Amino acid sequence: MENTNRNQRSVEKDFFIKATPQRVFQALTEKADLERWFAVKAELDLRPGGAISFEWDRARGVYNFGKILELDPPYRLSYTWEAMEPSPVTITFQLNAENEGTRLHLLNAGLDEGKDWDHYYTLRNNGWNIHLEHLVAWLETGTCPSPGAIKRQAQDLDENGQ
Repeated sequence: MENTNRNQRSVEKDFFIKATPQRVFQALTEKADLERWFAVKAELDLRPGGAISFEWDRARGVYNFGKILELDPPYRLSYTWEAMEPSPVTITFQLNAENEGTRLHLLNAGLDEGKDWDHYYTLRNNGWNIHLEHLVAWLETGTCPSPGAIKRQAQDLDENGQ
């Protein structure tokens, strides 16, 4: 889904996960979980204003860093990612208990216009689909592809125009 607001776009995703909000929040904020389903290396200073960094392939420049904006366990996590100018973009996870699981809503906001931003939007849109599918698998089955495999899947989707 794409939202346009004052010439900025956002990527929004909704996923249902058969796990408690507490467990989903843990998977979004704890190094061991993040390094299983999301990034090769994750560092977080879990407090508002705390630094975060995620690394997928530093040698190829595939990493991101930012600061935590909001931390409201187990329902909300928001942080910045340094992207391109104007930067940063904002990532927000909203978790709500639903039936016997959690409804996760992701908002990746602040994406600007232009060719480079169009490419960035496509990568983020494809990447979040893959990452969140792997988060669901990790929490529901205890297995998922490695973060390196996720990066390759996103590149394949981008190169194939999907």
